[in-house]
Amino acid sequence: MFTVLDLVNHYLGYFTTNSKTKGRIYTVVAAGGVWYLLYLAYRFFANGRYLRGMFIASLFVLLLYFVILNILYYFTQQTTKWDVSPHIEKILGGPHLEEDTKKESIIVPGNGIYQSQNVMTGVIQSDNIQQRHVTTLAQELKQLGMMNSDYGHLGEQAQRQIIAQRDVIFANHPGTLLPYFDMVVTAEGETKIMGGVNQLQAHDLGTLTMVGMTPTNQALSHYRLALASVLITGGSGHQATRTELSDIERPYKIQAVVAYDKKK
Repeated sequence: MFTVLDLVNHYLGYFTTNSKTKGRIYTVVAAGGVWYLLYLAYRFFANGRYLRGMFIASLFVLLLYFVILNILYYFTQQTTKWDVSPHIEKILGGPHLEEDTKKESIIVPGNGIYQSQNVMTGVIQSDNIQQRHVTTLAQELKQLGMMNSDYGHLGEQAQRQIIAQRDVIFANHPGTLLPYFDMVVTAEGETKIMGGVNQLQAHDLGTLTMVGMTPTNQALSHYRLALASVLITGGSGHQATRTELSDIERPYKIQAVVAYDKKK
């Protein structure tokens, strides 16, 4: 059976075949070949080789279980609570990435160009009022047609790979760049992220609490900081089940990339 699978894999290499088609072909071959193990187990039992017969029979049951799972996955829309494959994927570090998967979109900075070694991700916290401002801004961007909802033109397999890393992919993946954003340090020493559809309609969207792994106040004492980009993410999204992508809804939030330069 494994020789046949190897031959199938070898000849499929000459064709452009997606993973689901290959999976169906492998499943059909395995579904036929696994029954040969049952025949071998019977012959061992018939010849009094009970220990080997038990081993081959156990192997048959195990492989038959995975064949049934693959039939459910590749040929139906059904699932089963006895599916252990998600646990196996977690142990192995998640699903394998396909070579032909589209790469994530590159976010073009909206506030200047910075070298990648001079930027860090900021941690932003929003209270209830700031969160309302974020939600209102997202609705405004939608009404203006500035927020995409096509999941970055990614297909199901590519979405699943992102979901495996982040638990969710949003419809406006990889995020919507704010038309206007700024960073303001208040008299109380807090660093506020301001943003909106323009400067006149900007609101307080959140507080920058960390730059990378460094508290913002500590970073400000050693570096000059500037916002390289501020994105809004959230809203409608997808999570993955074994058979399909399910719709979810999450609160909108903002993400900031902060540029830094050591003070002279």
